[in-house]
Amino acid sequence: MKVLLLYGGRSAEHDVSLVSAGFVREVLCNSGHEVIMVLIGRDGGWRLEEDAITVSADGTPWELRSGSERISFDIVFPVLHGPMGEDGTLQGLCMMAGWPFAGAGVMTSSMAMNKVTAKLMAGTCGLPVLPWTFFEEGCEPDMEAVSTLGYPVFVKPARMGSSVGISRVDAPVELRAAVELARRHDGLVLVEKGMVRAREIEVALLAEEGRVSSSIPGEIVPGLEWYDYEAKYNCPGSRLLIPAPIPDGLAEKVRSMAETSFSMLSGSGFARADFLLDSSGNLYFNEINTIPGFTGISMFPKLWEASGVPVPEVLERIIGEAIRRHSRLGGPGGGG
Repeated sequence: MKVLLLYGGRSAEHDVSLVSAGFVREVLCNSGHEVIMVLIGRDGGWRLEEDAITVSADGTPWELRSGSERISFDIVFPVLHGPMGEDGTLQGLCMMAGWPFAGAGVMTSSMAMNKVTAKLMAGTCGLPVLPWTFFEEGCEPDMEAVSTLGYPVFVKPARMGSSVGISRVDAPVELRAAVELARRHDGLVLVEKGMVRAREIEVALLAEEGRVSSSIPGEIVPGLEWYDYEAKYNCPGSRLLIPAPIPDGLAEKVRSMAETSFSMLSGSGFARADFLLDSSGNLYFNEINTIPGFTGISMFPKLWEASGVPVPEVLERIIGEAIRRHSRLGGPGGGG
């Protein structure tokens, strides 16, 4: 199959996408697929090697061209983390263009990427969440609303991943600077009560033909005080514990909660759901990522491997679901 792998992107997670794309490309090529690597630059331009790509919307499916040559492909596989890639914008483009695409659909991507919306949905479905509030773009931080949460709190851009722009705030005097940092990445800011000595438990998910399946849980042990960008990508002391060292009953509970979190968003394709565990054994929904990190050391592929599903099979199942979804929606064929 000809797979158009889109990577890079305009978000602050551009560099993470480059690493994920290299890993996905290698696995797909080793499985016999032909992979066409298309880089989306920080400027938003699409390029095949050094050539700019143009789009022809004269009919459906839309055509991609590199110079005078048409780019033929069967499916788009986005490996784009963050805004303009994971948030439903690219997924909507693929729908309009008539291209089958791997991963979650438009609504699921958009709602999962927005931490405010995801927490509202989680609460509606009965999943426990930590106390939180949010500030809309242009609004002054409500110090009283934050104080009711109790310090410390975490201040986050609502539509960003990889812990970009997140701050831990231990006192009111630190709040304004943390909000300003978050707003460099997103005008919508989430403020969430911090949990002392929280454990981060993660579950990988696949959704096929309306059924969500989950991996065994894993645990993140940060090498720094908390799991920020530095701890994720530049700290050799950070560790992944697979399986998570938790009782069997708790493992089954977090898997059930993870499946519920993806189902509530009508998820298809793949995702990773993240939870926080306190010292009393209480679990709290944190967030869900519809294009999680996909490198050789990332939690998503490692969890599936530990669950008895090799990475090549995971990718085949993701692609198979994308083709079935496209067929169900009555879409035309790929880009050629």
